[in-house]
Amino acid sequence: MNKKIFRDFHIYLSLFFLPVALLYVISGVAYICGFNQDVGMKKEIFKLDANYKKGDEKKFILNFLKEHNLKIPKDTKVVFDKKLKAYRMGISNYTVLLKENELITRKRSILGNLIMLHKNKCAWYFDILAFGFSITLAMLYISGLIISLTKKNKIKQIFTIILGFVVTFVICYISV
Repeated sequence: MNKKIFRDFHIYLSLFFLPVALLYVISGVAYICGFNQDVGMKKEIFKLDANYKKGDEKKFILNFLKEHNLKIPKDTKVVFDKKLKAYRMGISNYTVLLKENELITRKRSILGNLIMLHKNKCAWYFDILAFGFSITLAMLYISGLIISLTKKNKIKQIFTIILGFVVTFVICYISV
């Protein structure tokens, strides 16, 4: 088998997906350390005097934002967010919430956005890259094994792989 083909495949795929890998490393470590998607979020809360008519939430939000010279979200579709108990307009980076007597604007930080990408809570575009990266990780390990397994150290290498599986399964078992 020609190891050069696997080596080139391994090198160029890993270089292409390096930014995605770094994104997952940074956001994953931050999340494990206790940060969440709201880290560094800038919020503005406006108390409302006027009530809006049921069904006119979009019109009310857009008028309010224009009247107060506030940013209008990229996506102006309004949905009711059951978790937040509010009407929500916008995308994960910038959202506007309309509750009974207040309007809230929320602008996420860069780290907050990275965590949202990591958790798959953004638009579907990044999902394509994430899916490709997942497949690539498996292919990188397979090509790496093909490149690195040598006759001289094969027993030690196979033992190391088995040890890795055993340690992983034991740690998983005692962790859940």
